[in-house]
Amino acid sequence: MWVVLGAPFDSSGTGRGEEHAPDALRTAGLPAVFGATDLGDVAPPLGDPERDPETGVIAFADLCASSQALREAVADTLRRGGRPLVLGGDCTLLLGAVAGVHDAVGRAGLWFVDGHADYLDGSSSPTGEAADMELAMLTGHGPPGLVDLGGQVPLVEPDDVVILGHRPASMHPDVALELERVPGTIGRMSAEEIAATGPAEVGGRWARTLGNSGPVWLHLDLDALDEAALPAVSYPQPRGLDWESFEALVRPLLASEALVGASIADFNPDFDEDGAQAQRVVDALAAALQ
Repeated sequence: MWVVLGAPFDSSGTGRGEEHAPDALRTAGLPAVFGATDLGDVAPPLGDPERDPETGVIAFADLCASSQALREAVADTLRRGGRPLVLGGDCTLLLGAVAGVHDAVGRAGLWFVDGHADYLDGSSSPTGEAADMELAMLTGHGPPGLVDLGGQVPLVEPDDVVILGHRPASMHPDVALELERVPGTIGRMSAEEIAATGPAEVGGRWARTLGNSGPVWLHLDLDALDEAALPAVSYPQPRGLDWESFEALVRPLLASEALVGASIADFNPDFDEDGAQAQRVVDALAAALQ
C-alpha cells in the first residue's frame, strides 16, 4: 500500500511556495488517486536562507536534520510493508528518501525525471540551493553530513541512475556546463530526445534496464514539464515534456514491479491561485497509473 509522507522542503530557505505543495496536492486528491494512507508531514521545512560558508549550501544544518527525519520515516514505512510516496517541496527531499531506502532495502536504482541534472556543488551553484546539487550528492559528490547521510558513499551507484527530461546543452551555456559534470556512467535523455524516440518506448526501456537489477525509486520533478504545460514551478523552462508525453513516460515506471517508492517535487502552489494546476498534476498521475 502507498503511504504519503510530506516533505515541505524549500532549499532557498525563504518560504517561496514549494513548502505548501504537499497540502495543495492533498487538497487536489492525490492520496486518493494512489489509494494511499496519509501520515502527514514527517519532516520540518527549512527556515534558514543563509548560505553555509563551509559547504556553500543554504540552510545546511536544517537540511541535515530534516533529511534525517525523512530518512527515518521512509525506512520505517518500507519496513512495515508500505510503499512511500513523498510529496515535496523541492528535490532536496531525495537525500532523505534515498537514504531511507538504503536503510530498509539496500542498493537501489533511481529513475530521475527532472528538467535539470541537479549536478552542481556548493561552489558551482549560483544559488546555493541544495536542489541544484542533490543528484551529485547521492552519487558521491558533496559535503559530509549529506553525501554520507545513509552511512555509505555513494548512496546510489552512478550506473543505477537515469536522468529523463533534462533540457539540452544547446539551450544555454549554463545547462551545457552542468551536463558536462554528469558522469558518463549515468544514463540520460533530454525531453526532446524522449519526444523524438517515443515516451512510452523510453519509459518501458528504462523500466526494464534498471528494474531488472533490483528495487528502484522514481523521482518526478515537475519542471520536467514544459513551462507552457505547467507554469506553477519555481524554475519553469521551455523545451520540456508536454502532458501526454509525461504520462506515457511515467506509466511503465509506475507499473514496474521494481518500484519501491516515489517522490514528487517542485510544484509551487503560490503560482496556482485557483488550484487548477494542482488538479492537472493529479489527473496526469491518475492517467499514468491506469
